[in-house]
Amino acid sequence: MSHDVKKYKILKKIIGGLGYKLVDKNSIKSERLINQKTYNVSDFLRKLFKENKLKKVIQIGSNDGSSDDFLKKCINKNTSAILIEPIENAFIKLKKNYQDFEKIIFLNIAIDTENNKKEIFYVNERFYPYYEKKYKDKNVDWLNVLASFNKANLISHGIKKKHITSKKIECKKISTLINLYKYEDLDLLLIDTEGYDAILVDDFLSSTKLKPLIIFEWIHIEYKKLDQLLTKLKQMNYNILKIDKDLICFQENSFTI
Repeated sequence: MSHDVKKYKILKKIIGGLGYKLVDKNSIKSERLINQKTYNVSDFLRKLFKENKLKKVIQIGSNDGSSDDFLKKCINKNTSAILIEPIENAFIKLKKNYQDFEKIIFLNIAIDTENNKKEIFYVNERFYPYYEKKYKDKNVDWLNVLASFNKANLISHGIKKKHITSKKIECKKISTLINLYKYEDLDLLLIDTEGYDAILVDDFLSSTKLKPLIIFEWIHIEYKKLDQLLTKLKQMNYNILKIDKDLICFQENSFTI
């Protein structure tokens, strides 16, 4: 038996004694493969857009319309949409990526539970070369996806404190935008805000009477907040489907998969 194998078995035994277990490397690779080959959020939305069931959309945290984004792959050009992105360099790219879409409103703001101004944290572009080298990736525009009201969120993703910058950004409530742009017939609400998703979904449910299809990222939400939100969604007759890191919430008999 090799020295490395011995060390692994000893480590596994110690960790097991503490109530934890090492994740098998093969299972991680298998999970990635399954996620690539099975039904995903893009497949789900593509079907609904094709059937013309999604005519009005609001996306909070649109980023650049390309990085880690499934909407651009599915949306029809005749769809009315409000795309919201607070980080300016990502916002510029977002408008460019959707330049052929005539029914889209672009907003360079953030969404919060109050109409106010708030500090938002993001990776300073000056340090992108560091992460290009670190991840061996010539395009790290996906770093914009990490923008958050919570500085700790970026640090937890491996961003160095000295690489983080911030700015005050105008914030609007979702209900304010719905009233302002006459989106009372909203069909789809997409939210990807790095852990702030639960707060925004809860505020939407509390401040409007709308019950559109809701898709949000669950992976960074605290357990207690997620539990409370899922309970509330169930009480409002939402069915909940998990696909990878996203939850698809839909009303009974509204959609078929």
